[in-house]
Amino acid sequence: MGFAFGILLAVAVVLGVPIMAIAAFVRSGDAKRRLDGVEMRLSQAETELGLLRAALAAGASATPASPPAEVAPFVAPPEPAIPAEPEVTDTAPAPEPAFVRRSVPAVASKGPLEAIDPMEAPPAPPPPPAPAAAGLGGFEESIGSRWAVWVGAIALGLGGIFLVRYSIEQGLVGPGMRIALGFLFSLALLAGGEWLRRNDKGLPTLPVADIPSALTGAGAVAAFATIYASHALYDFIGPATTFVALGAVGLGTLVLAGVHGPLLGAIGLVAAFAAPFLVAADDPNPYVFPVYAAVITAACFTLAWIRDWLWLRLAATGVAVGLGALTLVATSGGAYPSLVQALAGIATAALFVVPGIRFAAYRERGADAGATAILCAFAFLAMLAVLESRQGMAAIALFLLLALAVLALVWRAPSVAPAAPVTGLFALLILLGWSVGVRPSTLVDPLGVPPEFPDVLTRIVWSGLAMALLFGIVPAVLAVARRQREAWVVLTLVATSVLMPLAVLAVVYGKVDGFVISPRFAALAMVLAASFGAATEAAHRLRSGRRPGLASASALYAIGALAALAFALTLLLDRAWLTLALAAMIAGIAWVYTFRPLPHLRWVAALAGCGVLLRVIWDPAINGADVGSTVVFNWLLPGYGLPALSAAAAAWMLRRRRGEDAPVGILEALALVFTALLLIVEVRHAFGAHGLRLFAVPMRFPEAATHTVTMLAFGLGLSRLAGMRSGVFWDNAVLVVRYASWAWIAVVMGFACNPWVTGADVGAHPVVNWALLGYGFGAVLALGAAMLERRAGRAMESRVMGLVGLAMLVNYLNITVAMLARGEVSFWGIGDGELYAYSAVWLAVGIALLGAGAAFGSRTLRLASAAMVALAVLKVFLVDMAGLTGLWRALSFIGLGLVLLVVGRVYQRVLGIAQARTPAAPPPAV
Repeated sequence: MGFAFGILLAVAVVLGVPIMAIAAFVRSGDAKRRLDGVEMRLSQAETELGLLRAALAAGASATPASPPAEVAPFVAPPEPAIPAEPEVTDTAPAPEPAFVRRSVPAVASKGPLEAIDPMEAPPAPPPPPAPAAAGLGGFEESIGSRWAVWVGAIALGLGGIFLVRYSIEQGLVGPGMRIALGFLFSLALLAGGEWLRRNDKGLPTLPVADIPSALTGAGAVAAFATIYASHALYDFIGPATTFVALGAVGLGTLVLAGVHGPLLGAIGLVAAFAAPFLVAADDPNPYVFPVYAAVITAACFTLAWIRDWLWLRLAATGVAVGLGALTLVATSGGAYPSLVQALAGIATAALFVVPGIRFAAYRERGADAGATAILCAFAFLAMLAVLESRQGMAAIALFLLLALAVLALVWRAPSVAPAAPVTGLFALLILLGWSVGVRPSTLVDPLGVPPEFPDVLTRIVWSGLAMALLFGIVPAVLAVARRQREAWVVLTLVATSVLMPLAVLAVVYGKVDGFVISPRFAALAMVLAASFGAATEAAHRLRSGRRPGLASASALYAIGALAALAFALTLLLDRAWLTLALAAMIAGIAWVYTFRPLPHLRWVAALAGCGVLLRVIWDPAINGADVGSTVVFNWLLPGYGLPALSAAAAAWMLRRRRGEDAPVGILEALALVFTALLLIVEVRHAFGAHGLRLFAVPMRFPEAATHTVTMLAFGLGLSRLAGMRSGVFWDNAVLVVRYASWAWIAVVMGFACNPWVTGADVGAHPVVNWALLGYGFGAVLALGAAMLERRAGRAMESRVMGLVGLAMLVNYLNITVAMLARGEVSFWGIGDGELYAYSAVWLAVGIALLGAGAAFGSRTLRLASAAMVALAVLKVFLVDMAGLTGLWRALSFIGLGLVLLVVGRVYQRVLGIAQARTPAAPPPAV
């Protein structure tokens, strides 16, 4: 502990030196520049005051009247009076008044206290600068001003290197003289850069091509290389001296960057951070680099604060964190030096980066992305260090201290609020890394395996408890604090206080109990749910004062309470009971909304319903293999029925409270989906698809027939319900079910399970069999659906559904004929009587449709009749003529002829009635 205290004290002492040096150096330069500006403005003001006094004196000495022309013919007539111009109120130096230029030919200014001679001429104003030649501005500036400067600076550096190399190759001077010449060369460059900066004031400089900055940068690089050569090549100085000297060059370069510009700052940054890696020591102290990095980072932050350089803040943070992570995984110094560096970085950022703490200006609105990124970067370094600490409790304590510091900064500076959830995410990653045994050093040494500790579970449990308490309580307190003026800050903190405890509980539960039933963790989840419920009530009461974001915060806490309750049920219940409990939550949320109408609870209920649907999709058998063998009354009935009832009840309660909206529509859709799924799974179960094989057993014709009538009946009920309820949702739901039924009948009943295609057994009885259910009763339901569609004004859907029903009816009649004739459904072995019967049935259906069309005045039915009769005609002429013989052929044609005569007579009568009902056209006017 004493050693750690000494290290921290050394950090605190050393941090002040570069900070004060940079501040003093830059502040002195700024003060000198301001003083020069004041002197220039004072001189200009004296000149203007002298001109004004001379003008006033000339006006006062003028005679009131001109002498007569005959007395003084040589005296010039007086000039006309010139009106005074308005007074100049601008604080900037005003231009010379017009009346002074016209009435006073020459006036000199000798200062505000000197006598003014009106006959003395003032100095002429400087001529305006000549315009640049057209077409040469950009190219000439780039070539002559910018590239020349930097190529010259590079040439200077290379020239020095080549000179040293030549002296070595020729053996002109010894090693000591070479180092001395290198120092002299670097000092000459530094002195030249400073001399130019101080004396070339009249020469305009470009920000990206400043000659003094280029010379100073070249001198810094030369000094850095000379120091390193004296250690690495000639061993003149030891590692400690070299390290101090290189660091001093880097810090000095940063100091000079305050007056020379950003490029020198970049050079100083690279040089300063490269110094520790250029010096090798036999027994390095692991705390040297963290302390040194903290000093350099503080110096960079100080310079960036003075010059307002965001890039330097971010660059210094990135380099410091990157090199800190590299030393963490590449050396054996342990985790605590990196933790010290992270804590020092957070402290330095608090002083110079975070708005409103000490030096950085307070930010009224919005988030400060730069400050947030810097805090998160140092928190990331701390996370890596804790992961490398091999489950060290002291390391996790330091990380929690760092997290508490971040939360304290959020309290003082809400603009860095996103740093709170990011730090919480890093804490969660620590628990995950401990759980699976991952360390950052494994990226460098994949074969390295962390040792197993006997009390690793205990450490994870206690660390998780501390994290849950810290990130669950402190952000919640900060969210309701009076300092939070923006809703997004409140929501960010509340989301952190909700998600972190839940995530920590899930990670610890998975590691300790291995995702099995756990009453103790279920009890913890219930405690968490109760805590979130209390927070919901507290936030709801506080929102009466119109605090920003607290209304949404109460909804987030309500969501957290429900999520914790669902998690508790997941840990306590299994299979069917879990599905039932989650399903009951849907109506429970809506019931809570009836007496605590938080707007977001409506969406919570809808999301809970979607969660139950995902649960059902994950486990469609509800209770695994033990679903029960009784038809209808098994685990499938409550497993799908209760979610349907709960979603419908929730939609009803929400609609009564506030009316129709998106959550109500989602819940109604879920109720329909659960009902449809209940019908499907019950039919599957009834035909032998039990338990885990609910969707693995192949479907046969009896099951397909049952699904068909079930689907059509469901569509009829939905159409009836849509007729009582108005809204786009119900209309669309009806159309979806209708199109699905068309696709099912066309694909499954028309081809995949059609007995004429598959030869499936429809039953023993020729009339009452599965075909009667699937095709006969299905045709009745389809025709009824067509009538409902017609009443609803959907003509196209009505016609298509009517044609579907007609096709199903004809197919059932064909199957009945085949069963009566042969006892099976097949295209092979058809006799004359059976072949004649098909023609007779088709003609009978055509006559029936024609009669119905005539009775109801339906053109659609008459067209369907024409289609059936046309099919019969084609069959008689194409099939019966070739397939029938003897009496059956004659009867086929005789029957067809009689039917066609009847059809013609009916059409004549129908058309006559139609013409009689049509009003006669009036006679043409004569």
